[in-house]
Amino acid sequence: MQNISKQIHRASLEILNDPGVCLYDPIVVKALKKRGFQVEGQRVRFTEEQVMACLATAPSTFTLMGRNPLHTISIGNNSRCIAPAYGAPEVVTADHQRRPACFNDYIRIAKLVQATDLLQLNGGILAQPGDLEAELASLAMVYTALALSGKPLLGIQGTEYQVRRIMELGCIAFGGEDEFKSCPRFLFLVNTLSPLQIDANALATLRICGEYNQAAIITPGLMFGSTSPITPAGSMVQANAEFLAGACVTQTLSPGMPLIYGCLGHPADLRTGGISLGSPSRFAFRIMATQMAEKYNLPNRGIGAVTDAGQVSAQSGYEAMMTLSSDYQYRTSLIVHGAGILNSFSQFSFEQFMVDLEIIRMLNKNSEPLVVDEASMALDIIRQAGPGGEFLTSPHTLKHCRTLLFQPELAPQKTNTPQAYRDAFARLIEKGLFRLEEKYFTPDIPRNIQQGMDDYMKECGIPSLTLEKVLSARQ
Repeated sequence: MQNISKQIHRASLEILNDPGVCLYDPIVVKALKKRGFQVEGQRVRFTEEQVMACLATAPSTFTLMGRNPLHTISIGNNSRCIAPAYGAPEVVTADHQRRPACFNDYIRIAKLVQATDLLQLNGGILAQPGDLEAELASLAMVYTALALSGKPLLGIQGTEYQVRRIMELGCIAFGGEDEFKSCPRFLFLVNTLSPLQIDANALATLRICGEYNQAAIITPGLMFGSTSPITPAGSMVQANAEFLAGACVTQTLSPGMPLIYGCLGHPADLRTGGISLGSPSRFAFRIMATQMAEKYNLPNRGIGAVTDAGQVSAQSGYEAMMTLSSDYQYRTSLIVHGAGILNSFSQFSFEQFMVDLEIIRMLNKNSEPLVVDEASMALDIIRQAGPGGEFLTSPHTLKHCRTLLFQPELAPQKTNTPQAYRDAFARLIEKGLFRLEEKYFTPDIPRNIQQGMDDYMKECGIPSLTLEKVLSARQ
């Protein structure tokens, strides 16, 4: 295994030297040139010494602060933090109909994420609201997550202007620029432009994260056979080179800026041009990515509970379980797309969201440490029952039955007909959503902070109706 990481590292350095990586931000290119990187126009070449010097300043762990200190999380050192769905432009309804996602969906998802203790981060593009003006959508989403949640937030990549507005809103939300910059509170998901490019928006996002001491996940999201070589190893070399280029940018501009190793890879569906998230072919890449994060001593990103299924079904269940369990199996510090994704990132489902929370509960139970001691061996209980005895009515069973044994929340009672089972399953999901929504409580925000955020949003041109929807959701 150690030999594999060395091979990938060495091959990535060869790619970083020839042909190099194109970086489409003159500020970044100028800074790298000043630091001694070889620059030819927009193409930058990296030496091993430069790469390793930059990696040496990236922290192996960092703390991401929530508005509510109880929700603060540590990322790295075998942490496991889970974020919800990200980026889907459509919603699949309970009756399997498709429609564009809207702002009301975003508000509902943000409240559900706040209400569950199974997800540790909120915000980002929980679903892409098509009824918001594109230029203002990212700011409106961050404002909504700040107003409705006390958890740390995912940020949203964008133009320099958009990202600076998000940071300015963060300064207001956390009591001033100095306080906001004192520790990471937002975690921005930043994508490279494969193959071997990082575009202007991604680089601007990384630059501004460094200015404000916020964190970033650098994610080359490759498609084997489409945007990268069809072999998992070749794709891993390319992804690792792209990540290392991004890491050098951040650590050159802002040494010590928190990073997450975010390399993802999926087979392309060469019949359609799409991706295949549920394919076992992606797990070889997953293993290699884990080893590279360990080699560089960085926190690692997982893929989450994802599926190619277009509706809640047996396929969406077994693929989500397979992909999410791989994140539990390997060293994964942060999981994005932890609940609600359908159809290869393109759709969100409230029903799948509940199924994925059930999967998380199961995997959390399965991950509990095995304890074998005098109490757990229960010798006295066995003696009391004796040969031919029973344990069903034992006080020992009654005492521990609700904590030791996993109690499923979505499993219907046994029925004789498939339709009765499907109906019962749908009712349990509906009840589960209702119970979770009932658990939501509005996080405390000082009145002057809320007013400051509202005033800033109005200055930025956010419609009053949009703000009213969020404020009414806080009631």
